[in-house]
Amino acid sequence: MTNEDIQITDKPGIDRRGLFRLGGLTAAALAIAACSDNTEAGTVGRVGEGGTTPALEDPVVNDGVFLRTMAGISTSIANAYGHILDGGFLAKASETLPDLGDQTELVKLFQEHHTTAADTFNALALEAGAEAWTCGNTRLDAASINPIFDRVENGVPATDSSKVIGPSDDPTRDYINLVHSLESMSASSCQALVPVLSGAAMRFTAMQIGVRSARQAALVALRIFPGGYLPGLADSTVADNSSATTTAAADGATPAPTAIPQPVALPSRYGLLSPTTFIGGAGDENGVRLKINFETPSLNSFTYPFYACP
Repeated sequence: MTNEDIQITDKPGIDRRGLFRLGGLTAAALAIAACSDNTEAGTVGRVGEGGTTPALEDPVVNDGVFLRTMAGISTSIANAYGHILDGGFLAKASETLPDLGDQTELVKLFQEHHTTAADTFNALALEAGAEAWTCGNTRLDAASINPIFDRVENGVPATDSSKVIGPSDDPTRDYINLVHSLESMSASSCQALVPVLSGAAMRFTAMQIGVRSARQAALVALRIFPGGYLPGLADSTVADNSSATTTAAADGATPAPTAIPQPVALPSRYGLLSPTTFIGGAGDENGVRLKINFETPSLNSFTYPFYACP
């Protein structure tokens, strides 16, 4: 008997490493058995019948799309003003803006302007061979206007990770600021429309509507902040308490809410195409208010030919 035979005889039958090896071999054998099923090579098993991949509509962008989009934006603004007026918010006193006064009649005039603007844009859309768009811009409503209404009037319920946020501490302030934001966005959107429309008459009409909106934005800015004609003259309606916020949070008190800048009548020498920022509502547990940027229309907010009013 050789030493080699002795070593083999003395080794235990199955050790722990052997069990692992045996398990691996078993799994491999099962995999090989599964692969050798009677299924025909090249076919994929499936349960039920899946639908075909939907074909996306061609995103045509032309004069009709631009004009329908602006008609929807004007309608959304008019509808937003209707909501504010129906709630009587602008007739109420504002703690933040005690000298504001009742702006109900002014916003009624603005509402009439945007209703007329929507009709004008739709008439031009029909001339361009497109269909009229008689409802609001769905993207603007869903992403910007409706969230502001909900935050100002209802707040936000508590969740597993955040505390409840109450309704606005000053709805009148928030809604007059919203009016300024919407007028500024309307002016910027009309300005952005001018270089992309093909017809001179369309461009001229867009300029007329945009100038009216820009003047209305300037008027509202002066109602909110009398004397605020140029940038640099305005301070926040709520003081900037960034250092106080840190101290309050360290002491366990409620942080100061986000500062709300006051608008100015002439924010720049020329018309702006940059977003108009709205800040409002009550602050959350960290003092952060709702912040939404109102932007000129783009690919995700255009009213394409295959869209229909909801």
